[in-house]
Amino acid sequence: MFFFFTVGTQDFSGRLKGYEDMVLQCRRCTRNSVVPIKRRNFFTFCFIPIFPIKWTEELRCGECNYHQKTTKAELDEIRARGPQPLPQPQQQFGFQQPPPQAYSPYAQEQQMHYK
Repeated sequence: MFFFFTVGTQDFSGRLKGYEDMVLQCRRCTRNSVVPIKRRNFFTFCFIPIFPIKWTEELRCGECNYHQKTTKAELDEIRARGPQPLPQPQQQFGFQQPPPQAYSPYAQEQQMHYK
């Protein structure tokens, strides 16, 4: 008689209670899509979660999947600071300088050839 059982782990995540309204800017993709989540890792037997292995609180971006561990104290500090203005891109007027050229022993010959 042969029985086949599967065991493993699986992550379950959801919005962190008390911080459902918080949305932050992502450090990687700069979109406003980072939300605080609570991630729980469970031991599973036949795809049924049996007992939790660990809990973590994270900030996760819904666009690029960037994640960072955090604590409720850090989230309270961010909430107390209030919304931060997004940095404005610097506008450059006029012509931009070309990138510096790499050294080439034939650079002088090329300039002479075109004259």
